[in-house]
Amino acid sequence: MKLKFALFTFLILFARGCDFYSTSLWFFDNPKGETNPLYRLFGIGWTGLIIANIIIVGLVIFAFYNFYFRYKRPTNLNKEPKDYIELASLQYFNSPDKFYQIFYKIPKNKTVLFAHFGYVLTIVFIIASFLATIHNLCQFYNLNFYNTFRDIVGRPLFVIYGLIALTFILTYRNLLISEYKRYKNIS
Repeated sequence: MKLKFALFTFLILFARGCDFYSTSLWFFDNPKGETNPLYRLFGIGWTGLIIANIIIVGLVIFAFYNFYFRYKRPTNLNKEPKDYIELASLQYFNSPDKFYQIFYKIPKNKTVLFAHFGYVLTIVFIIASFLATIHNLCQFYNLNFYNTFRDIVGRPLFVIYGLIALTFILTYRNLLISEYKRYKNIS
C-alpha cells in the first residue's frame, strides 16, 4: 500500500510538472492563450496558477493519503447492500436509497467522500495532466497527425475535457465496485 501511494504521488507530481512545462513553452511570456479556468475566469497570472496548483494538488494528495492510511472500510452496516450503489449510499448517508443525493447534497459521512475523492481525483489529475501535456507538445512542435486530429474535431479542448469527465466517472464507478467486492469478501 505504501508503494502504491508513493508511486501515485510521484505520478501526480510528475504529470503536473509535465503539464506546467508544456504550458510554459507556449504561454510563459504571454498567457493570453491559456485555457486554465483560473486564468480565463479570474485572471490569475503565473504566480497565482503555481500557488493554486500547489494548494489543489496538496489537498488531493492529502485526501489520497487518507484513502490509503486512514480510511476504514465498513464492516457492519445497518442493512446488507445488494449492490455497489447501495453500499456507497449506506457509507455516505446511512441509508440504502439516497445515493442520488451525492449530486446535490454533502453526505453525512464526509470522511468517506473525502477518501474516495482523494483516490479518484489522483487518477483524474494524472490523466488530465498527461492529456494536456500531449496537447501542448503536439501543438508546440506542430505535429501533422495532431493537426489532422484538430481539423477533424475542431476544438480538441472539448475532447480533452470529455476524456477527463469520462475518466472521473469510470474511476469513481470502478472504485465503488471494488469497495463493494471488498465488503462482500469481508462479510
